[in-house]
Amino acid sequence: MTPQDRGLRTPVIDDVFAALSDWRRRAVCRYLVTCDDTGVEAGTLATAVARRAQASGVADSEATVEAVEQALVETHLPELDRLGLLDFDERSGAVHYWGHATVEKWAEHADAVTKRNEF
Repeated sequence: MTPQDRGLRTPVIDDVFAALSDWRRRAVCRYLVTCDDTGVEAGTLATAVARRAQASGVADSEATVEAVEQALVETHLPELDRLGLLDFDERSGAVHYWGHATVEKWAEHADAVTKRNEF
């Protein structure tokens, strides 16, 4: 789905808070907001999220790239797609983020509150 297909839908604030309620989804949103590209592969995203989790002291079993990728692909990316915050193609593993001012504002705020290193 392209931005034109979505229209200029603004995420409902409850959807944004639901999205940011999980550390993996917060890390995904922050990565996509700061990434220069609009598209990334789920594996690349999982590696970035796992590195951030490991640096933050998240339990090793939860922060392996494999565990993070499985959680992202099976749960978190489909949920973020359902909420309309990104596009996730389950077949290819491609993730596309077109930008949402509300998500960016609250993801930045969540990052500041958690001092950028804690989940």
